[in-house]
Amino acid sequence: MIAVGRGAQRMAAADPDAIVALDDAPDRVAEQLGRAASDVDVVLDYLWGRPTADALRAIVPARHDDDQKLTWVQIGSVAGTESPIPSAALRATRLDIVGSGQGSVPATRIVAELGELLDEVAAGHFTSDVLTMPLSQVGQAWLTGTHGTQRVVLVA
Repeated sequence: MIAVGRGAQRMAAADPDAIVALDDAPDRVAEQLGRAASDVDVVLDYLWGRPTADALRAIVPARHDDDQKLTWVQIGSVAGTESPIPSAALRATRLDIVGSGQGSVPATRIVAELGELLDEVAAGHFTSDVLTMPLSQVGQAWLTGTHGTQRVVLVA
């Protein structure tokens, strides 16, 4: 797993194999990203926009095996709703760009997986650092500072 984003210290909490900090110099980011992601199979992209195009320009030429499939999962668009995907990226490697969200997977497939997901949650395989607060304290919850990956969850 390779963590790519801003704030290396925060990303380190996920215990990745490598960290690429986007707040470094652009040429250094491209070099690090190409080296770190040369053998990845899946990219989970929450940014889209220009960062996606830049990442593809860094990763695709660095691939060790052009026959190895690279699945790019577009999840969010924090950096822009459109991305100028380099055409060479589509010709140079086995690149699949897919979406993640309502409509990208049929509802019947999601429902079919819910039971297994709930079993995993119940078994404690998924944990979250959560601070629960009553809904009646929504104003205070808004002002409450969280640390690291902690999230505030309002409960009725």
